[in-house]
Amino acid sequence: MLTITTDTSGLTKAQRFLGAYKNQLPFASSVALNQTARDVQQAYKAQTKQSFFKPVAFTVNAFRYDKSTKANLLATVYPAKDRPYLSTQIFGGRRIWKNYEGLIRGLASSSGNPLPDRKLYPTSLAQNAAGNPKRRLFGELQSRLSTTDRGGYFIGTPRGTGRDPGVYRRSRGRLFPYFLVSDREPNYQRRFPFEQLGNQTVARVYTTYLSRALDRALATAR
Repeated sequence: MLTITTDTSGLTKAQRFLGAYKNQLPFASSVALNQTARDVQQAYKAQTKQSFFKPVAFTVNAFRYDKSTKANLLATVYPAKDRPYLSTQIFGGRRIWKNYEGLIRGLASSSGNPLPDRKLYPTSLAQNAAGNPKRRLFGELQSRLSTTDRGGYFIGTPRGTGRDPGVYRRSRGRLFPYFLVSDREPNYQRRFPFEQLGNQTVARVYTTYLSRALDRALATAR
């Protein structure tokens, strides 16, 4: 006669292990998700220097992430709300209206020279090294608008010159363009690989972080 049996003490140990595993999995998953989100944020930060020409710190540090909890296993990485210009760089599409355009249009209307309802673009005279408008110009524009002295600013369409409407600065009897109204409406292509880079980073690090977090959680579980 052949008797076949089993050692139930081993089964009990396995049950305890599975129970601990089940209890610790949400916590470990949350830890791994948050570590992964941090890595994605850092990957985006590094990518800004590859996708954009001389990005300013405001752009380099544009990305935020919301942490997950063991009750809500969802971590989200996103550009900060005060960087709306990144939307067209990530998803493509038409250029959004810039804050400085509202300022200039308001000054134009208050001075009796409203501008056409089209986009404004800074010329090379108004751009900094990163290609963005120089911030100091807006203070100068408000304090020296419609003056006739050298260095004063004019908003509108210069008479009899065939020039485009915009913002001009007077110097030595001439008008130099700083911002111009244009008919062109660029349709931006995607420049920043948001989804691709994010998915690649998740695939590369998440499993490792989850394994480490589970090991630590099970080692301390009672």
